[in-house]
Amino acid sequence: MKISVILPCYNGAATIAVQLEALANQQWDGEWELVVVNNGSTDDSMKIVEQYRDRLPDLKIVQAHDFSKPRLGVAHSYNTGVKAASGDVFCFCEADDEVSPGWLAAMAEALCLYDSVAGPLEYTRLNEPWLVAACNYGKWYQSEGLMDSDISHPPHLPFSFGCNLGMKRSVYEAVGDFNLEVSTAWDADYCWRIQLAGFPLHFAPDAVVHYRLRHSYAAMYRQAQNWGWDHVPLLLRYSDRSFGWYTLLKELVSMSSYLVSGIKLYLMSTFNIRRGRGGFALWCWGMGFKIGCIKSLLANDLLPALFSKERSGVLKPAFPRMVRPRA
Repeated sequence: MKISVILPCYNGAATIAVQLEALANQQWDGEWELVVVNNGSTDDSMKIVEQYRDRLPDLKIVQAHDFSKPRLGVAHSYNTGVKAASGDVFCFCEADDEVSPGWLAAMAEALCLYDSVAGPLEYTRLNEPWLVAACNYGKWYQSEGLMDSDISHPPHLPFSFGCNLGMKRSVYEAVGDFNLEVSTAWDADYCWRIQLAGFPLHFAPDAVVHYRLRHSYAAMYRQAQNWGWDHVPLLLRYSDRSFGWYTLLKELVSMSSYLVSGIKLYLMSTFNIRRGRGGFALWCWGMGFKIGCIKSLLANDLLPALFSKERSGVLKPAFPRMVRPRA
């Protein structure tokens, strides 16, 4: 079994060396390659990658971006990497994280047994203690199992973040490309598509990835806004009509009280009272998500779709065409 590790990169010069160092130190006797997908980087990312050719002999660099066209998201990078890969299985990681020393061997072992797997995320190594403790990320998001605790809408299936996901080539060929219409939530969508196609998603507890959180309020807000933007088409595809509308209406109704709490948390952050920076950081993320949902609805004229009688839940063949705002 040959493994293709696929690593997308867009202007990752500040962090990618940490990931490359971790990959170069992997201990596994089997055959594997690293496919770095350059999605239009304008910094020194690829110069840093080139410095690892001696330590990563099976290294490929492929180009995912045509500078004469708009730049596409990370789902496009992964699709490009898969098409350039020669392995029997694919393992996905990202340029701002760090795989643990036993990650590759653990993924290989799991993929010998299962068609698709995901490993845990660890939050303390690459993040400041105040952020981990205040936002409680270490307990919530894929640290002890697949993401399933807050999936309250159809298809009611667990999923994994794409930064620690693996699958056999046969799964990708059966399910198809990652969907570019949900460029942030592509991983949730694909995990659901995998399972709906009959391939269970298994948790590999030893395949640990150290996950890097956003370390500024603005970055947290932008990340959450992108997730909120993609939450709308996911609801349209997988939820029944009434549930999708109820969920989005609830986000709108909660905005006023959320704005008031934001002022309070900002003051607490400024004077470092109680949760301090952590409380306001979590508020920024929540506000970004709500704003993303609202922007997605208004920019794409999706309100009529929420009431349409033609929607058919998981049988809906495609996402509505989304117009994503410029970054």
